[in-house]
Amino acid sequence: MKSSLKKRAIVVAVVLLAAVFMVVYFENQSHLAPGQAPLTDIQNIQILRTQFNRDAGKTRLVILVSPT
Repeated sequence: MKSSLKKRAIVVAVVLLAAVFMVVYFENQSHLAPGQAPLTDIQNIQILRTQFNRDAGKTRLVILVSPT
């Protein structure tokens, strides 16, 4: 019984350490590629239109995300 409990405790400790390592590792990683501009949250369609037209001739990507 004690051997089984020790094994479980070791497994739990290893899983917790792995989780902590992953959190620390991913917090310190830059989420942007070098030279990549951050995403912009546009609340107004006129701002979107202005920025879209300003970048004529460039590759543009518009992502619409709904919380529902």
